[in-house]
Amino acid sequence: MSDVVLTKNRIEPGKTDRLREWMAEITTRREEAIETLRYEGMISEAAFLERTDSDDYLVYYMEAEDIDGVYEAFRSSPYEIDREHGEILDEVLADDQPKRDIELLYHLVNPESR
Repeated sequence: MSDVVLTKNRIEPGKTDRLREWMAEITTRREEAIETLRYEGMISEAAFLERTDSDDYLVYYMEAEDIDGVYEAFRSSPYEIDREHGEILDEVLADDQPKRDIELLYHLVNPESR
């Protein structure tokens, strides 16, 4: 069974447009991004923007066979897009993140779809 993770990080005020620009660039560099997923062992990844009255949040859904291995591979990745991704996240995500405890209640996969 694969690991499934959901993360939620507050975006610095005024940095949401920069994050949107970067996410749009990732979609234009799709083949490069897919290659990094293969390298990291990621099955699927999706990024969402949550807007509230007080803050904006980057929400990530990730599915991998070994999520710890994904994080390790990302940190040591030889791919330029991963380096850029890390730099952008460092730039746009707030340093003071609230503690989160997001519990997976269930994850279903249609076996006929894979």
